Amino acid sequence: MSDRSARRDRSVGRGLTTRGRCLVAGGIAAIICAFVLDERDLLRVGLMAAALPLFAVAVTALRRTQLAGVHQVTPERLRPGTRGQAVLLITNAGQTRTPSIEISEPAVPGLSAGMRYLIAPIRRGEVSRIIYPIYASRRGRFTIGPPHIRIGDPFDLWEDNRMLDARAEVLVVPTVVALTGMPNSSGARSAASGRATVGTVGGDPDIGVREYRSGDDIRTIHWRASARHDDLMVRLEEPVSHGGATIVLDHRASAHRGSGAASSLETAVVLAASISLHLLDSDHQVKLVSHRGTVIAQGHDISDDVLAGLAVLEPDEHVKLKPLLLGRAGLVIAVLGEMSAPDAQLFAATRRRGVNAVALVMATQDWDPESGSVGSQVTVDALRAADWRVVVVRPGDDLAGAWRRACHAGDGYSLSAVPVNGRPAFDRRPV
Repeated sequence: MSDRSARRDRSVGRGLTTRGRCLVAGGIAAIICAFVLDERDLLRVGLMAAALPLFAVAVTALRRTQLAGVHQVTPERLRPGTRGQAVLLITNAGQTRTPSIEISEPAVPGLSAGMRYLIAPIRRGEVSRIIYPIYASRRGRFTIGPPHIRIGDPFDLWEDNRMLDARAEVLVVPTVVALTGMPNSSGARSAASGRATVGTVGGDPDIGVREYRSGDDIRTIHWRASARHDDLMVRLEEPVSHGGATIVLDHRASAHRGSGAASSLETAVVLAASISLHLLDSDHQVKLVSHRGTVIAQGHDISDDVLAGLAVLEPDEHVKLKPLLLGRAGLVIAVLGEMSAPDAQLFAATRRRGVNAVALVMATQDWDPESGSVGSQVTVDALRAADWRVVVVRPGDDLAGAWRRACHAGDGYSLSAVPVNGRPAFDRRPV
């Protein structure tokens, strides 16, 4: 039996406490000594000491207390650095009033420090409410509970330890940064509806049209499209999708440096979540995949799926990088860590002709300068040589600013106004 199972077995069960067992043993010893020494007073003391725990068993242990528990957590989803509260509802499902109840829950690393309360007796059918705070320090999926219940007599001679079947899952999703701007993209709009095409992303949404149907408002007729189709056509009220975008997240353990919330992997996850939701808000069809090509989330209205998938993402110990099929049109955005030269060249070659590819590369050497890692320069050089637009992300960088640079980067450079002799000029500097 494992140590964890042994601890669980000791914490569940009914019987005399250490005090009760010692009192019984002392009473029996006193009774024996009383017979040997022929001391009646000692005999009375021994009988009282031995009978008191048995009386506690008769009064409390024979009355089975029936309890039911339910966990509630608000809000259902947290982000790192935010607070919430857990509510434990204890209902007396028995026929008599309960004694005082000692209730506790273990700590949940990264979410809760645990709790320990003593609640007053509960009448039949009534509910006792316990509220305690939770604080999310990192993303992930956590389970609160089950609560441990301890019921005893007033003299602490007997106890009933049990676990209530009351658990609650708490999902701590990645932090999302508000982004602005959009890189140019090739391919078709209307990934969801398939009704209109354009060459680039940006500007006002396309006007979708369909044939006139009986009952349509005459004010929605699109006369220009009707003349072109030689039939009545009406405007569609819903916007047309802006086309497909693929987001690749490299979460190999060997590709990132640092630990905890300050690691380069957590920065990459925040970037992937923020970019995915920004593209979804811009009406893109988004496909979020890992470095292995595993689909984390895919679709048109998948904000919850993106956050849930990234919340439970763990560092991948698998070192080898697999070739990816990123499609022949649209927008590809890669959030990458450190790569070896062969891996960087292999990944850079996944870009197809006609695909606008943007890479945000973590400068891993800045997260752990003493690691002696090769850093991100090999990755940056390989991607730029393959016509990727590359932005290097360092610890403490403004991620919204990094995204703006990615939107306007061209061939690894950005235009910035630099005064020369009092007059503005433009300078090409690496991003």
